[in-house]
Order: sequence, then C-alpha cells, then structure tokens
Amino acid sequence: MKKQTTNQFSPISKEHTEKLTTVVNETIALGQVRSFSAADLWNIQRRGRTMMSRRNYFA
Repeated sequence: MKKQTTNQFSPISKEHTEKLTTVVNETIALGQVRSFSAADLWNIQRRGRTMMSRRNYFA
C-alpha cells in the first residue's frame, strides 16, 4: 500500500479565496408567475407510484 500521499490541488491565493467566498445576492424572477395546479399534483403522485413499483421490482 502506498504510504506517501500527493496533493491533488494547487495552492489557492488569498485573492482567489476571497473571490470564491463572496456572497451573491439572490434575485427573484418576476417575469413568470406560475401557480401550482391539479395537474402538477397528479404528476408528483404519478412519479411516486412509479418509483415505488420500481423499488419493489428490484428488491
């Protein structure tokens, strides 16, 4: 077994660390307002039934 390890990552400078850790403000898309419909609920339930049947098939 290999006793020595090699570092897979190059060192990161302080400027890169600051750039990577800055917080980006989230924005809300106001263009499309979509409501939750009965068809959406039906789709969620249908996908759940499919996954349950597949889970039982491979078990």
